[in-house]
Amino acid sequence: MFYDYLNTILGKIYLLADSQGLRQLTIGSGGFSPDSSWEHNPDFMKEYIHQLEQYFQGQRKTFTLPLAPQGSQFQQQVWKAISEIPYGSTATYPQLAEKIHHPNAIQAIGMVKNVNPIPIIIPSHRVQNENNQLVGSRYGKQFVLLLRALEAGKLVLQQPEKDSA
Repeated sequence: MFYDYLNTILGKIYLLADSQGLRQLTIGSGGFSPDSSWEHNPDFMKEYIHQLEQYFQGQRKTFTLPLAPQGSQFQQQVWKAISEIPYGSTATYPQLAEKIHHPNAIQAIGMVKNVNPIPIIIPSHRVQNENNQLVGSRYGKQFVLLLRALEAGKLVLQQPEKDSA
């Protein structure tokens, strides 16, 4: 497994990938550190970091990265459905339940959303409850609000780096 990280106003974001694709995106807090078995490899991770930077700069609306989150078949269905919510839009738990043909799985969808291993890229911040109300994430409601403001064009989370001449 290879990793690299990106410093943002959201915190230090760690990305973990292998030959199959991106496995994990973690926003580090004081207690997070990469596993000793992970290899820091900025070259391998370059496109992952680049697309995330473009997103934070408001320049990218879709990701074209290979994703390989690990989870059950149901979790994979939910994450795929979440990935299909368009940039700047939202969907409710019941809408996702209908989409994956499990209309009674509303609560389970909420639980799967909260264990999403690749937040931002699998955009759990675009999911609302059945009353169209904002729901938080494991990173808090402020995290969701910031990403939604970015997608509404009201905020840039990272300025492009200036070329040094």
